[in-house]
Amino acid sequence: MTVHGRKYPFGDYAQSMHDVLLVSSFAIWAMLLGFAPVMTYRLLMS
Repeated sequence: MTVHGRKYPFGDYAQSMHDVLLVSSFAIWAMLLGFAPVMTYRLLMS
């Protein structure tokens, strides 16, 4: 959803910031889901 117009002059900035935060949240979840089993395995095997 992109907002254009004089009523919302910062719409493009807000949209790009929203996109960055959305991608970052997916990256953080991917890291957590990827590292959790590895760290659990390492802790159990040590």
